[in-house]
Amino acid sequence: MRPVCFMVMPFRRRKVEGAAAGAPTELDCDALWDRAIRPAIETLGYLPIRADADTGALIVKDMLERLAFADLVLADVSLPNGNVYYELGLRHVARATGAVLLAAAWSRPLFDIDQFRTIRYPLPDGTVPDADAAAIRTVLLDAIPRLRDSPTPWHALITADGAAAGRLAFLSQSEAISRLQGQMRAARLAAKDERRSRVQSLVDEIPDSTLAIPEIASELLILVRDELGWEALLAFIGRLPAHVRQQPATREQEMLALAETGQPFDAIARLELLVQELGDSPERQGLIGGRYKRLWRREMDERKKRGEQLPSADERRFLNKAIEHYTRGMELDFNEYYCSCNLPQLLRARGKGGDQERAAVVDHFVLAACGRALKCGKHDEWLRPTLLGAAFAARDAEKAEELAESIEEEGATAWKLRSAMQDLKFQVQQADGHESHAALSRIYDRLQKLAE
Repeated sequence: MRPVCFMVMPFRRRKVEGAAAGAPTELDCDALWDRAIRPAIETLGYLPIRADADTGALIVKDMLERLAFADLVLADVSLPNGNVYYELGLRHVARATGAVLLAAAWSRPLFDIDQFRTIRYPLPDGTVPDADAAAIRTVLLDAIPRLRDSPTPWHALITADGAAAGRLAFLSQSEAISRLQGQMRAARLAAKDERRSRVQSLVDEIPDSTLAIPEIASELLILVRDELGWEALLAFIGRLPAHVRQQPATREQEMLALAETGQPFDAIARLELLVQELGDSPERQGLIGGRYKRLWRREMDERKKRGEQLPSADERRFLNKAIEHYTRGMELDFNEYYCSCNLPQLLRARGKGGDQERAAVVDHFVLAACGRALKCGKHDEWLRPTLLGAAFAARDAEKAEELAESIEEEGATAWKLRSAMQDLKFQVQQADGHESHAALSRIYDRLQKLAE
């Protein structure tokens, strides 16, 4: 008789999406199990069972029994798999100990489980060759015995003695949160001329203690940014408790506000420190690239006002830095189109050898990435304006016409048209001399009237 280790992980070959740099494009989950994880479990003295093995007619019953009664449950969260997350949550509640998370070094688990201790193993090759399998076994054999008796989050935080009092406190706080979220929703839905005053009243009246609730603070932060402006956003962030202000998303918004209020170099420096501290991401590289893009445009506009033809050293430097950071962000995750959609116009403006050809490739890449996001049902307020900009950048007048008709049907607000017009104007200017220029100019004029 041996103790049982139940393995929770995906099966077969899976695409790797949304991972950090150095990840393979595909992961052979069965090879990972057969060559690395299963042998390590056996070496530790356990009977290894995976979810696809020996299932009877009542598959759900079998799964629940194994999660409840196995001496150890390992959950590989390298890929954001719904079944794995669900089964891990069941184990957390079922047993006080014996739940250990594993993940490849390049994986980026969703936020809710990213805060749990996880055994990270090296896996540069998704086929799991012998050398990689041996390295993984070494990591697991060392780390699993140290973590298997750690308390699961549920049993560590929710005790029988405190359950009744905790439930009352939870109900009270939930009621307060629901009431405040209702007020925020009413403010968002109010007529334009009273929306600002409603949001300002909410901000003025909310007690500082309520801002300690991250859900409330995060929702208000976006509301203040959209309705009261960047100066008000900085003032609001200054009121937030330290633990909320240190959230990565809050810090990113604060740095964006610094740049928008005339402190772009401070914003860039602090964003670079954030990357060093918490790691790289397309969002952070895009924010840095955006600050350099603004600086480049400012230098270029001032040069043109002076009537000078050649760009200054600063103008060239800002343009190169914008291209550098947008490129880095694109390469971190090709499915995230925020960085890639900004690259073509910058490459065309620089005009070095190969820039024009590279810009054309990225144009069509952005269209494909945006189309994929739409098919996947991705909820992103900037998806549709990005798709519009990509059509103009690719000089695809037919696609731009199709999108213009959608804007006329759905309204300029849904497409954030006013925010997109400056980039669209620049794209039309860059298309001068191309066969699509006349058609794009006409579409731009239609959109300009809608935006106004």
